[in-house]
Amino acid sequence: DVSHFYVCSTDYVKKERNFLCEVSKFNMNVPLPPKADEFFDCCMETSEWMSRGSKALLVDQLFKDMKKYGFNSVADRGIIEEVGSNCRKEMGSKINGRGYILCFLADRRTSKCFKNMLKKKEGEFFTKQTYCKSG
Repeated sequence: DVSHFYVCSTDYVKKERNFLCEVSKFNMNVPLPPKADEFFDCCMETSEWMSRGSKALLVDQLFKDMKKYGFNSVADRGIIEEVGSNCRKEMGSKINGRGYILCFLADRRTSKCFKNMLKKKEGEFFTKQTYCKSG
């Protein structure tokens, strides 16, 4: 499987090793380098979790990917939709890939499953943590 996070990192923020290392450990409260937003948008869009134009959350695709990691009921799909919707309300026109990722990591109902999915689906980035090794 292609790691979208890894591919997007090489496209946008390749030299920002410290930033990428922290993100790969799910530490999102790091200073953002230039192109950080483009990096997160790229990750969400290439994973088909966010629409390129409208920045709408693509709930069905995200639910499909989270299904393998314990999110598999209709109620769980509703939770994904609710977290995404609240996130969009909160951020308004500023909604972006990073915003959605922060919301799914912060919400206690989605955090664990979202992290597990990223560790498996995006293993090259979140499990190998290549950027944490000294270059």
